[in-house]
Amino acid sequence: MDNKKTELAAKETNKEAKSSPITSEQAQSKEPTLTEHKTPPPSNTGKIWGLLLLLVLITALGAVGGGYLYQQLQNQQSSTRLLEQKLTSALVKPNEKIKQLSIAQGQLKQTLNQELTQFNKAQTDLKQQVALIAQRSPNTWRAEEALYLVRLAGRKLWLEQDPRTAASLLKAADERIESMMDPSLTPLRKALSKDISAVLSIKEADISGTALTLDDIIDNINTLPLHRSEMNKPKPIDSDKMSNSISDWQTNLAKSWHALIDDFVLIRKRTTDAAPLLAPNQQWYLIENIQNKLLQAQLALYRQDQVNYRSSLALAKKWITQYFDLSNAKVADTITTLDALLTLKIETTQIKHFQSMKLLTQVVNYGNLLSEEPQS
Repeated sequence: MDNKKTELAAKETNKEAKSSPITSEQAQSKEPTLTEHKTPPPSNTGKIWGLLLLLVLITALGAVGGGYLYQQLQNQQSSTRLLEQKLTSALVKPNEKIKQLSIAQGQLKQTLNQELTQFNKAQTDLKQQVALIAQRSPNTWRAEEALYLVRLAGRKLWLEQDPRTAASLLKAADERIESMMDPSLTPLRKALSKDISAVLSIKEADISGTALTLDDIIDNINTLPLHRSEMNKPKPIDSDKMSNSISDWQTNLAKSWHALIDDFVLIRKRTTDAAPLLAPNQQWYLIENIQNKLLQAQLALYRQDQVNYRSSLALAKKWITQYFDLSNAKVADTITTLDALLTLKIETTQIKHFQSMKLLTQVVNYGNLLSEEPQS
């Protein structure tokens, strides 16, 4: 900076010397005398300070501009870092997903391999069973049919309480065994014969018919007449007529007197308890209770419950006898029907299993009997 100032001062001095050339004579003529005042040369300090101030301003502006540019650069760098982080996370997530998909694919592959192994094993077992069945004789198929018929007979007997159908199915199974023409199966046929005899010995109650009879009584209970008190006593036709003869005045007077008394007083003689009169709402409750008891008897019939069946019917009969008109033909028929239903005996089967079931299973599984006599 000092060198530059010195050079600038020298250049200005040279310019002044050139711009005002003075000869020696002039210089001598213009030399100041001792009495003249010598003026100092003009100073360049102001210009130097102006230049310095300009340089300071330029430096300050450069510093401000540099700071702004630095701040922008920092912002740009932070944005760049954020963008890099986003790109990195975006690149990491697909890698994690790919890793998870790879793990899931491996697990699925392992599961499929296990299922394929099980399927191959099941297929092998099925082929062996098919080969075994192909080697069987027609008698084996007949034994299978007989076993199925015996199982169906058990279902009919124990679940549906139908011994008649069960006996028919057992007979059909015996026919299948007979068609095999194998003397070694004689113990099996004996067992089937015992099962058929045991089923036929069951006293079959007409469950469906009894239930229908109860339905008919339930439907017609509303039409049965209740007890009604007689308001007028029936009178003989001939005894109430007055005679036209004057000589019968005493008789006519007595008849008139009795007719007058009968209009005020009515006397009845009963040998049984008087039937109570019911209000209309009580009649409705009575009919509903009787129907409810009949429905309970019907349910007990299906459940083979002898005690509840008889108790429900007895209570329904008692209410009908007490509150309904016994002289009516429909009421009398209903009571007669209930008496007949009360005599019904509901017997549960005592057969726990069929003796032929075990022997049939042996024939199906092994092709012959393992024991000579069936176990009871």
